[in-house]
Amino acid sequence: MIRVPNSDLHTHTDYSDGRGNLTENVRAAEAAGLDAIAIADHLMPAGYEKHADRDALVARAAEVRQAQCWADTRVIMAVEATVLDPQGTLSAEPADLEGVELTLVDVSWLTAGLAHSVPASRQTQVANALQVYLQLALEAAVDVLAHPFTLGRFGLDITLEDLPRAGLVELGHALAETGTAFEINNGVWWWWPQCYPRQLADEYAAVVAAVAEGGAKFTLGSDAHCNTGVGNLGWAKRVAEAAGLGEGSWADVEGWLGRT
Repeated sequence: MIRVPNSDLHTHTDYSDGRGNLTENVRAAEAAGLDAIAIADHLMPAGYEKHADRDALVARAAEVRQAQCWADTRVIMAVEATVLDPQGTLSAEPADLEGVELTLVDVSWLTAGLAHSVPASRQTQVANALQVYLQLALEAAVDVLAHPFTLGRFGLDITLEDLPRAGLVELGHALAETGTAFEINNGVWWWWPQCYPRQLADEYAAVVAAVAEGGAKFTLGSDAHCNTGVGNLGWAKRVAEAAGLGEGSWADVEGWLGRT
């Protein structure tokens, strides 16, 4: 077995679409013996119908600071923003990220060109998928690509095997240059219902290996939406091992923190 970070850098609470509160997630992290947990609730565009309350986000940051005082596990104030188009437009403005220690960004149902307004051309769909992550790699506000290439529920005509290795290596180079991490998320298999989880682990490991060849570093996240999911990283660890990641493959998270 390879050695991986003893941390879960992607969990949700009832601030957004999780089912438990922050205290329950932190206590679950302590029960699991984790060194660190990131509270990474969704941050949608201002004015969106849900997960967009900036005042609540400020209150959440204060709640995290309180937890940092009593918890043995390192508690990280994070957000999971979303990218709105292949040009890299984010749902979060710089002012929204004040007090945020770690910014994750995902492709979501709001992402034009992949989840809606999708081009008919299969080739263009692949190009959009690569372009959006290359743009995020260049965005200074982004620390982590959240569950990259979770595209299987968007009705596209592409699979992970359609992603060109050269393009993935190029993404790895871009991530290495900017210090942005690629998350290996335990819930990626859910986004590809067309595949068995074990089959998808092998296909996703090939993606991870190509990105690693480009020099990128990685993080692990459970995408837990309740306290019992915190620290559930078994599938993600399987992918990391199949991709051949080693001790030097992991992002220096502490190097990102304390910048706010």
